[in-house]
Amino acid sequence: MAEETSLKAPGPNRAIRVVVGVAAIGVLLAALAWMIPHFIAQPARATLTQETPTGMSSGYAPHWKAEEIVKVPFGETVVLDDLDWGMKYDLEASPYLQEDWDSKTEAERQAAMESEGWDEEIAPFSARVVDCAMVSPAAFTEWYPLYVETNLSAGSGMLFADEDVRMVVVDVEVGNLGTEPAAPPNPVLRCAAFTGDNAMMDAGMLPDNYAQAALYPLGGDDFIVGLAGGYDMLMPGETRVIRYAFVIYRNSFAEQDGIDNADLSAMEVAYLDCSPWRVIALKLANARDAAQVHPRNAYTDGILGR
Repeated sequence: MAEETSLKAPGPNRAIRVVVGVAAIGVLLAALAWMIPHFIAQPARATLTQETPTGMSSGYAPHWKAEEIVKVPFGETVVLDDLDWGMKYDLEASPYLQEDWDSKTEAERQAAMESEGWDEEIAPFSARVVDCAMVSPAAFTEWYPLYVETNLSAGSGMLFADEDVRMVVVDVEVGNLGTEPAAPPNPVLRCAAFTGDNAMMDAGMLPDNYAQAALYPLGGDDFIVGLAGGYDMLMPGETRVIRYAFVIYRNSFAEQDGIDNADLSAMEVAYLDCSPWRVIALKLANARDAAQVHPRNAYTDGILGR
């Protein structure tokens, strides 16, 4: 006899077993979905609690005590027509360089003294601070989105907590008083609250290269990563506002809470002279709401400031 197949509906116990089985499979799939990404190697993530650097520049000026620090009030123009730099002054300030100099032959020393870098007279220029602001890196990135690319291209992007970093943005109106095209020297951001001896010629920090590349990108509107060459070159008689961006960190300050109380009125941008040893410091304005400073792109807008 042929085996009979029942066409009756499954009993209640079987239906319960089917439901439980489907639920178990669902739980298993959910567990796998959670586990797989955790076992697959993920890119390293930035640590926001990383210790900040001091941000202080090194080697841009001799480590020598200034004989004079000239204070220029905010908004006033100073004429700088007698600045001198060069290897001659570096030797005077550095025993290490002096040792290297003593080891050179007479011909090598003579060649160095005849080079342009031995005693360099900086082309005359005028300078005046016309605007400034202190903002977070996030706010700066909103103004200049390319900063994400330029900063990350250095392999150091956004590694620190927002409360440990500030960006000081300064507009300096610079005029070429000479007879040849020339770029003014970069100013140095200084503050008595910074770590180190503020009386030294090399106290402070230079503009941040990656922030400058976001301000003045290669290719202009195309936003190619890199700083546009000649962005600060001025023709004879030309006056233009150049924007500089500095990055300061919690460890830039002698006191750890210094960054929490940082005030632009206590800061200055300075130009250096080695003969005599002096600092010409242009004071920044009182702290203000960053929203009052209109976000513009320095490369495409050309002239900034007010």
